Amino acid sequence: MKKIRIAAWLIAVLMCVSVLSGCTENAPKYDPNELKSMDPVGEVPESLKQIIENDIFNGVTAFDGRLLKAETIDKDKENRTVTHQVLMMDLYGKTQASYTCASDDAYHIKTLTATEDGGFLFVLGFTDYAYSKNEWASDHGYASRVIKCDKDGNLQFEMVFDGVEGSALNDCFEKNGSFYFFGTIQTAETQKTGVHSPTDIYMTVIDGNGMVLKTKCIAGSDYDRLDTAEISNDSFVLSISAQSDDGDFTGSESNGYLLDWVFTVDENLEIIGKEKKSGRDFLDTRIGEKDGIPIYQSDSLLENFDAGTPQAFIDYGDFYLIVSSNATGVYENTPLTISSIWLYWETVYSAYDNNGELIFRATVDSTPDYDSKVSAFFK
Repeated sequence: MKKIRIAAWLIAVLMCVSVLSGCTENAPKYDPNELKSMDPVGEVPESLKQIIENDIFNGVTAFDGRLLKAETIDKDKENRTVTHQVLMMDLYGKTQASYTCASDDAYHIKTLTATEDGGFLFVLGFTDYAYSKNEWASDHGYASRVIKCDKDGNLQFEMVFDGVEGSALNDCFEKNGSFYFFGTIQTAETQKTGVHSPTDIYMTVIDGNGMVLKTKCIAGSDYDRLDTAEISNDSFVLSISAQSDDGDFTGSESNGYLLDWVFTVDENLEIIGKEKKSGRDFLDTRIGEKDGIPIYQSDSLLENFDAGTPQAFIDYGDFYLIVSSNATGVYENTPLTISSIWLYWETVYSAYDNNGELIFRATVDSTPDYDSKVSAFFK
């Protein structure tokens, strides 16, 4: 049983994001005395040298033979607008297709998905934030979007989800020509601007033309969140942390604490099984695939990995590359008003043969421009 209320968990996450501390999604704890840069090993092949030198694979989402990456190519702070670009690359960094779109700065690219037709899909998801004491990004309404492009980057469809936050469309799976999305959504009946309201598990499926086929929620009256979603044969397995004692969680006896559940739903989003037990942790993210099987950070292939937090697993057939984020030290000028530690970072590129033997390792500095952040903070 998790003895941490979801409200506290959300505050911790928001603090991590709001101070731009450079922490990864895994947010591990660091001992400053043990932070160090990784030593290089072996020789990087010519085909990957430019990729590593320019840190091109930092932030990619890896699939079988393809990599997707979202970038911000322009930002207008005065008008609060952002221009996004999604790149689809091959395993050697060559761009195969791209798509560019603009939005308000409350929208972020997420849920990058390589599709079976050779194209790609992503979510332009809304995340609310305060413009000022009395003004929020959501004041005039919002709508997250699912955007599907073909193999050449041409728009195929854009599906608008009015009043839906990006967190509700956090996981995507393609199955039998349709796209299934799972995530966490604030309960509409209790939602209030500026307050994180009770939440439900959101599920929706759209067809290959972008038409919504079905939408359902797994719900109680308290704070319930989706930790991870996975596809398993003909069904979907949802690892959930729930505070509710009613609705779909009747009989949980949580007493206001988060309890672990595993729900199984079919292709019609109908619940076909549920158990009070621990599933996959929300920090255990998918980082790639091998032979068509998803690779998660907890995979046995990474059991002895020692170069920071794995972010991408890229399979080259006769070897695989792990792209990781490694903290190397503590930034000396962190403002005293900041509630977390700013760290120096490097991206580590580690290649292994199929027996798990390290072939080469190289690093590149990926520390954010903290000096500029400090200057902006005190303006």
